[in-house]
Amino acid sequence: MVENNKNIKIKSSDEGIHELESFIEDICYEYNIINSYYSNIQLALNEAYMNAKIHGNANNPELLIDISFFSDQKGLHFVVKDEGDGFDYQKYIDSGFEDLPEADGEGQRGILVIKLLADELKFYDKGRTVELIFYISSINYALTVERKRHLENYFKNVALYKTN
Repeated sequence: MVENNKNIKIKSSDEGIHELESFIEDICYEYNIINSYYSNIQLALNEAYMNAKIHGNANNPELLIDISFFSDQKGLHFVVKDEGDGFDYQKYIDSGFEDLPEADGEGQRGILVIKLLADELKFYDKGRTVELIFYISSINYALTVERKRHLENYFKNVALYKTN
C-alpha cells in the first residue's frame, strides 16, 4: 500500500545523506517515480539537507534534521526542518533567487539549485523549515492503489499458472 505520509529524523552528519537517499528511494519506488523526476527530487533534497546541516545546524552532529513527506493531488511535498536560528530568506524571494551569495567561498548556490529543480519552494519558521513541492500530474492515490492491486493479482495468477 502506498503511504502518503512519512517522516525521518537524521543527525547532522555526512553519513546522514545516505539515510536521506534511502528515504527518497523508498518514496519514489512506491510512487513509481523514475528518470528526471527522481533525479530532481534526489538532488534538490540533497541540497536542502546540506543547507540544513551546514548552515542551519552548523555541522553539529547532535542536532537533527527532520524530513517529512506527504502527497496529495498536487504532487509530492517534502519538508526539511533544522534546529538552527534560521535566516533571512525573504531577500532571496524578493530578488527572484538571482542575487544569492556564494556559500563558503566555493560558489555553491544550494537555494537556487533547489528552486530550479522543485516546482515550488516555500520557507517557514524564520527559514528553519523549507518545503519542496514537485508537481507530479500522475499522482492519484486511488489510481495508484488500483494499479497496485491489478499488478498483485496479475503476479498471483502468473504464479498459479506456473505451478499448474
